[in-house]
Amino acid sequence: MSANRFLDEGPSYQDQFSEDENEDVVHAIELSLQEYKGKEIYIGDMEFPQNDEVEELAQALEESTLSSTDLSTSTEGSGLKWWKIFKEFNPSVHTSKGSSWWRKSSKQYNNPICDVCEEQISSAWFRCTYWGQTFCKKHTSDGTPYCCTCSRFKIADIKYITLSDGRKLCPDCRYTAVMDPEDCKPLLDEVHRFFKGLNMKIRYYIPILLVDEEELIRIHKKSILGSTIYEKFELDTVTYVSRSTQRGENVEVVKEVEQLPPGRKVKAVLLLYGFPKLALGSTLAHELMHAWMRVQGYRRLNLNIAEGLSQVMAHKWLEWQSFTGDEYMKGTSEKTQFLRNLKEFMKDGIEKRYSEAYGQGFREAKWAVERYGLRYTLEHIARTGKLPE
Repeated sequence: MSANRFLDEGPSYQDQFSEDENEDVVHAIELSLQEYKGKEIYIGDMEFPQNDEVEELAQALEESTLSSTDLSTSTEGSGLKWWKIFKEFNPSVHTSKGSSWWRKSSKQYNNPICDVCEEQISSAWFRCTYWGQTFCKKHTSDGTPYCCTCSRFKIADIKYITLSDGRKLCPDCRYTAVMDPEDCKPLLDEVHRFFKGLNMKIRYYIPILLVDEEELIRIHKKSILGSTIYEKFELDTVTYVSRSTQRGENVEVVKEVEQLPPGRKVKAVLLLYGFPKLALGSTLAHELMHAWMRVQGYRRLNLNIAEGLSQVMAHKWLEWQSFTGDEYMKGTSEKTQFLRNLKEFMKDGIEKRYSEAYGQGFREAKWAVERYGLRYTLEHIARTGKLPE
């Protein structure tokens, strides 16, 4: 995310091969199975047309749990080609034997129907295995709106909300979206309780400011989900979102200028407004971990360690929601089920990220925390500047 983003990581959309290409596909997979025998790879989300030989080979690959290139949910890759952008927001998801979207689609569809334009697909198409959405390849580049959080394309007459900076939000993600400081206060309290429960209470006043994408780009020259502003960062003021109003399908915001306090170890934490509580809370946990380490005197940490530990906290916060989250996570309604799915979607994005700092750094830090515990891991880092081995 960048802090969470929320997602260099695993593909969920894969090209559908034409019938004429099956023989080459079969041969290629056979070679892959021989070449990677004994290694770990994952291409369980790849879709093929119905063909018994292809299906058997694909099943063998899925069961071997090999790991494919992982495009992160980080919004930093604005210059990536379209396929990277959409893979980036849809990390691959492990599926249990016999339940993958691929097997269902390969038996049910010869010529699938696009969920977006509702037309029969005759050319290249994609399926999002996480959300089960099938669509024409053209929609990835023709301006079709997609949600900035869950990345689902707009279908039929579903009304997407347009945020003030142009991002789109689907109705499900809008349900718990944090739009202004009033929405953010309960979330901030909750994340502070989360840190306190880990004996990491933050006693240092840190301004938490919601900002739009334009402000983050102005400050960091790129689109990210959040940032922690340290004392040496040359920034005196931040233009933040003080109030939001939805008018029809558009969200308008009122902005104000915040003067940052000088001479403080952490001047402020900035969060991109408009994301659901789960997403924004994960980003906040990530950024507050950066702030906590700075206040505690952790300096000159390796980037993998600093970002890896912060990702561990973002991941832990998502897990924590299963047990101590608000009632909105504990019901049986469709909205509640969507939020549970979104939580798993985001956790999977953190786990499968392939970037060195946010991906490998997370996995190394998570291994250390699971083996030695969070407290010992942090104490070891404070003494040595390295993760325990």
